[in-house]
Amino acid sequence: MALRINTNSTAISALNSLSQTDKLQAKTLERLSTGLRINRASDDPSGFVVSEKLRAQVSSIEQAVENSQNASNLIGTAEAALNEVNNLLIQVRDSIVFSLNSNSDEQVAAEQDAVDNAIATIDRIAQTTRFANRKLLDGSSEISTASSFGSGVRGISVQNAQFAGVSSVSLSVEVQSVASRAGDVFASGASALAFRSATANSVLRLTGTKGTVDVSLASGAGSAAFGSAVNAFTGVTGVYASAGKLYSVDFGSDETVSVEVVSGSFNIGGGDTSYTTSSAKVSDSGTDASARINGVLAAANGNELNFNSDFFTGTITLVDGASSSSATGFKLQKSGLSFQLNTENDVSSRERIGIRNISSSTLGVTSRTLPGQGAQTITIDGFLSTIKAGGSNDLSTDAENALRIVDKAIDQVTDTRAYLGAFQKQTIESNISSLTIAQENLSASLSDIRDLDFAKETAELTRTQILFQAGTSVLAQANQLPQAVLALLR
Repeated sequence: MALRINTNSTAISALNSLSQTDKLQAKTLERLSTGLRINRASDDPSGFVVSEKLRAQVSSIEQAVENSQNASNLIGTAEAALNEVNNLLIQVRDSIVFSLNSNSDEQVAAEQDAVDNAIATIDRIAQTTRFANRKLLDGSSEISTASSFGSGVRGISVQNAQFAGVSSVSLSVEVQSVASRAGDVFASGASALAFRSATANSVLRLTGTKGTVDVSLASGAGSAAFGSAVNAFTGVTGVYASAGKLYSVDFGSDETVSVEVVSGSFNIGGGDTSYTTSSAKVSDSGTDASARINGVLAAANGNELNFNSDFFTGTITLVDGASSSSATGFKLQKSGLSFQLNTENDVSSRERIGIRNISSSTLGVTSRTLPGQGAQTITIDGFLSTIKAGGSNDLSTDAENALRIVDKAIDQVTDTRAYLGAFQKQTIESNISSLTIAQENLSASLSDIRDLDFAKETAELTRTQILFQAGTSVLAQANQLPQAVLALLR
């Protein structure tokens, strides 16, 4: 055995062991104090990389859930306001129906006051409904167009659009076949015929999409008298007459015109040909337009093209009598309401919707003049604002058309509410449920990698404490070994 004073290798070895134990004990104490197994990259490099990615994902999901809840609250705010607009429109309709039954100018004037106040309230709701500082129903939340429609398109209503990093989306509408009205009920083979005259006192039962009336004609009544008799009930039947022919007011396969001879007989003809009929019941249906949007066939209802795709969902309305094989193009502007409902920067994580303007100047549709009526020209439709006192469709001027306008406005508001409700339930709420489950699973995975097992680490702490105490004792003894040299020097 060698006895040395300058270098105490035994003490050095004991000190190294004690230093290692001290480091282990310090790390164990750090883990117990933070509750984390990985406090820095050196603790577990590969686990650190995975845990940081999971931390970012879980945090993003938490924010996406909050975004979705805010989106749901926004939609709920808009829908609640639209519910009140619906109630007001129903009250306006009641006033119009009352005025149609009233023979008192004072009563009609009182109902007109009620209508005016209801419409003013609708305009106020359109201007004041907001979520935070974002107005929802005044048109600023619509998805707007960046260019004009062209001659073939009358209007567009956009529910959903995706822009994927671009400022606008181009749409091309190619009309393959136009929609038609119902009405070719007087026909011989493929030839459309017209009413010429009643050969006896006659009663014709006329049925349209809206209802049925019996039209009485005196013997000898010509096409002008026939037109006047039919057009007096256009608001009831949805059918009008022009030059002895019948037409449905609207276009599409849902429109029908049927005529039954209840009594009497009449002449029909075309050119120099004339026929007499007395017992026929004849009917006709309209047809829907056929058109492609960006090359994809759209579902059509009359002149309305309903389109649902990944980049555009909405309705495009063609002008009456749009030319077959015509094409028109326009662009959707990046606008509307954008919701980041998931965690990635892609189209599937983001939704953009539009909420239509519900002010009285936009509810309803552009007025139309039914063609070929001459002195019996009929103007139908219009906007809700025309029902106010002094308007072209107020209760004193044209209550029947006012009723038609209000019905269209109710349909528009109801359709908007239905879309918003479906978006809230099927998209937002389902997304929240999916994100919540993902958050739960990812948090569990993150915990397995990053969080500390306290039972295991407490056992490790006990071990290091015992080793530290033993190391300290051994170091003390190793430091005493050189003192044995003094015995040799005495």
